[in-house]
Amino acid sequence: MISEADQPIAAALFIESGVASIVKPGEQYGTAIGIAGPEGFCGTPLVLGGEYWPYSTIVQADRVTGIMIEASSFRQLVAEDADLRSVLLRSIQVKMVQLAEGLISNGQQRLLPRLARWLLMYRDRVGSDQLAVTHEYIAVMVGTRRSGVTAALHELEGAGLIRSSRGLATILNADALLALAAGGYGVTEKEHARLIEPEIYV
Repeated sequence: MISEADQPIAAALFIESGVASIVKPGEQYGTAIGIAGPEGFCGTPLVLGGEYWPYSTIVQADRVTGIMIEASSFRQLVAEDADLRSVLLRSIQVKMVQLAEGLISNGQQRLLPRLARWLLMYRDRVGSDQLAVTHEYIAVMVGTRRSGVTAALHELEGAGLIRSSRGLATILNADALLALAAGGYGVTEKEHARLIEPEIYV
């Protein structure tokens, strides 16, 4: 657990490796609304002036390493450093786009394109074609039952796009997954490149 819903966030976390999930708490695993990795940070309410929000940020599939900055120190840094504040606000804009694109995907796309989108997003954040994820975790991320995820993974495996084993999904054909995602993947990534990557590579 990185931070709990409706509880003051103790620290901002800048992830160096691994993936965190932003979830609406509920029965069993809850409902996922987004993911964060080295491309962003955890602690959005601390930048926007709130102490917490109604979502939990958790590690479900693998371990996360990163840099934590205690909440009051982080708020002070944000207040005093205009350049840092600018980068963080742009990162939050990218996060808003990711959440919006997730809503669009969940509302308009069938399971296989949603699954392809999520696998590509996860791949971006771990920097590997080997994704250490369970069927239960994937079910939370794409908003369906575990049985539906298992059937969808078997279909992708049969088409040669992935290889699936217990606790591990290996992407074999990222280009085919991108085509399958059919626009569900790419908008957030372009926004990240526009707003964040120029700062990183200057």
